[in-house]
Amino acid sequence: MFTAADSLQSPPMRRLRLHHYIIFAMLLGAGVGLPLNYLAEKGRVPVEWPRNIAFYGKSVGDLFIRLLSMTIVPLIVTSMVSGVSGTGSLTGLGRIGARTLAYFMGTTVLAIILSLILFNTIRPGVGADLDALRSGAETITPPAIDTSGGVGNAVWNLLLNIIPTNPFAVMADPTNRSILGVIFFSLLFGIFITVVGGEAGQLLSRVFSAAFDVMMKLTMAVIWTAPVGVCGFMLYASAGRGLAVFVPLGWWVFTVFIGLFIHTFIFLPTCVWLFARRSPWEFFKACQPAILMAFSTSSSNATLPVTMTSVEQRAGISNRISSFVLPLGATINMNGTALYETAAALFIAQAYGIHLSLIDQAVVALTALLAAVGSAGIPHAGIVMMAVVFGAVGLPLDGIGLILAVDRVLDMCRTVTNVWGDMTACAVVARYESDPD
Repeated sequence: MFTAADSLQSPPMRRLRLHHYIIFAMLLGAGVGLPLNYLAEKGRVPVEWPRNIAFYGKSVGDLFIRLLSMTIVPLIVTSMVSGVSGTGSLTGLGRIGARTLAYFMGTTVLAIILSLILFNTIRPGVGADLDALRSGAETITPPAIDTSGGVGNAVWNLLLNIIPTNPFAVMADPTNRSILGVIFFSLLFGIFITVVGGEAGQLLSRVFSAAFDVMMKLTMAVIWTAPVGVCGFMLYASAGRGLAVFVPLGWWVFTVFIGLFIHTFIFLPTCVWLFARRSPWEFFKACQPAILMAFSTSSSNATLPVTMTSVEQRAGISNRISSFVLPLGATINMNGTALYETAAALFIAQAYGIHLSLIDQAVVALTALLAAVGSAGIPHAGIVMMAVVFGAVGLPLDGIGLILAVDRVLDMCRTVTNVWGDMTACAVVARYESDPD
């Protein structure tokens, strides 16, 4: 029972979260590396000191990247197979399913196109001069795409590379794997588990669902080592390059903010107005509790109960629509994540001076689209999928360490975009469905 004496006691210490440790690790790495770099430039300490610190920081960061890479393939396979097979009968989806998926894909493609336009226009990574970070970087060799026969031939070869001749070989070889092939096979496998159905289908669905739960625990354990990796990469960047390495990150954050703002407050409200025939402002106010929850938790899954309550009780959309659209959206509709992954790939390519052709950017866009579908609705899940997008075009994975330093605030913003996109889908689908409620 609560007593007056209890009120005099000190409140319990607030538990630090992952992003607190990441921020502390970033400040620690920069706080050690920048002074060393400055003193070495002034000749007050031996030049070898910052070089040695940078070397050891890079080694620690590489350990984190290898752990992260280890989880990519099993997480994608278990996530996609369990997600697709868990939707139930394909024929039972009907018109609601078709319209929901069409809206999800349409808005996600719109977000990716916006990201491509912004980063090819503003080009925040150009002139960043991060070549030093690229030395010794672990990369994933992308599948070769023959562009000698023109765009049509290149697109055809890209489609051929999406279909793996041996999916198990693609999954097993970490130095030359086509992530798109893994995603494609996983989607087909999940679909045909649903087609088979019966006892066998239910058994396989349960097995992959259990495997996904295990992989989620494993992946979250790896993500909790991110502060160590961030500290290592901050030491590597700051001791090796000084302040110059951090300036482009400001432009990167600014450009991503612009993209998320345009998509969240212009594109999606326009969809509500055009297709749902509702006032975007009134609908936004009704959904405000879920939006605030998404911003504070950075988790689509954690926000889902509040999202459903806001949509049903405040926005007046029936449970028949929301109970289908919102859980599916929390799983596969990641507008903000797709925009973010595309932006990250283009930024790192620009920063490292790597030219991405139109075909390469098409690969980035397609991979970001499919990776967004397979992204889990938990904080920092985009880190894993970022490695997938980088691997599709052979970008150095070291760039993830730098982006991680500013990931938390962007994670909060893109989760708002993801959840808001789910709720606008509810409004659009509800308008075209005759509802007995």
